Amino acid sequence: MKNSFFFILIAVLLVSTPVMAALPDGNRMDELGQRAAFTAMSELRFGKGDWNVLVLTNAGRAVVDEQTTERAISGITRVTGLQNGDGTLYQVYRAEWKPLWFYFYDKKTGKGVYLEPDASFYTMSNSDLGATPFYESFAKKVVVTGDIESMLANQDVANETLKVLGGNAGSLIPMSNCWAHGAPYDLMSAAMLHDHLCPGVTAGYLIAKYVEEKMPITDGTSYTVIASPHWCKDDAFPVLWDITPGKGGPILIDLSKSDEEALKEKYHTSPAGVIVRWDSKQKIGQGIAVGFQWDNCTPWTGPQWAYNHGTAVEMMGDLDSPEKYVSAMKEFEVDQTMLADLKNPANNPYEVIGML
Repeated sequence: MKNSFFFILIAVLLVSTPVMAALPDGNRMDELGQRAAFTAMSELRFGKGDWNVLVLTNAGRAVVDEQTTERAISGITRVTGLQNGDGTLYQVYRAEWKPLWFYFYDKKTGKGVYLEPDASFYTMSNSDLGATPFYESFAKKVVVTGDIESMLANQDVANETLKVLGGNAGSLIPMSNCWAHGAPYDLMSAAMLHDHLCPGVTAGYLIAKYVEEKMPITDGTSYTVIASPHWCKDDAFPVLWDITPGKGGPILIDLSKSDEEALKEKYHTSPAGVIVRWDSKQKIGQGIAVGFQWDNCTPWTGPQWAYNHGTAVEMMGDLDSPEKYVSAMKEFEVDQTMLADLKNPANNPYEVIGML
């Protein structure tokens, strides 16, 4: 009886929601979003405004036949009530020539539905569009088990999910599972820029929170990030601190493996960069060489494909305790000459501050 009521509800929604006919491409994208929403609600059986459901999509980033796709997001929100402001819908940054896709994930059931539009949807006539059922608008429509624990418990289930999601698995599985385990909005936003949520970008988030506690921003001050060595962590800073290449950072400086190992042996933690809080009025600053202790993650004993996913989920429980992983290898005062030397890519920043 409950299932019958659900499908009657979907039918009523379809009848009461007008199909856009003879409208500009933007409205075609809006309808595509609505059709994706109706399909997901039917497959996963959730109602409007269900905060247990997450939407991930590259809509708004993808461009199809010279048409931007942001209106698809409006269509999804109109039908499902899920939206970015509530932390239930996020746009994954992808190159604009990548195919458009949608992923809906229900953390209660651990199920997800993955959708890729049929290419004919974009160019079919309005009359053909009106005659096309919503669920036939997609060339790929698959329900998967997306819960990482269920996947680890059954390799056959994991293999099927990884096969279906293909290259998107490395993004969708950790993003949705970390979200289900409490990933906050700012970390999720950093993950959208990074294209996936891995231990590396989580490390950047933890480093930022550690530095904010040790050297909080005051009037006239700002952070300078010397990313040496540079890895996934550095994609957290553009989102959290508005530090972008066009505005002078993060400043990427290579660090040799031998220097990295020497620092690790001397300070018993892995070097993760140098961060300066600079006072532009007083022309002075404070600096921290930060270390990241990867050994404090639980040793991974599962399959290799799940290392990033499982470790990232584990780290969600430590977001309020950045000091578990992050430490100050050295704290120091900074003047204008030292700041210039630190920012010079010809220099080794750890030599500049006397650590090597």
